[in-house]
Amino acid sequence: VGNKCDLEDERVVPTEDGRRLADDLGFEFFEASAKENINVKQVFERLVDVICEKMNESLDPSSSPGSNGKGPALGDTTPPEPSSCSC
Repeated sequence: VGNKCDLEDERVVPTEDGRRLADDLGFEFFEASAKENINVKQVFERLVDVICEKMNESLDPSSSPGSNGKGPALGDTTPPEPSSCSC
């Protein structure tokens, strides 16, 4: 997110450089201004969408590597070593 896009005369990073960096990193690119209320809502809405998508992926047992779609079964993992801690 490039901020303070309302201050075009004071721009340090050209829009295209920001867009290129976002593309290289696999991110979406936004320019925003809280002062002028430009893209503020859109940035946060997209962030929430991405978080929800990632959460759904992590909760979907069929998306886990090596999963049979039924979730973990007994015996899929080794039991933890007993601890000498008395707590």
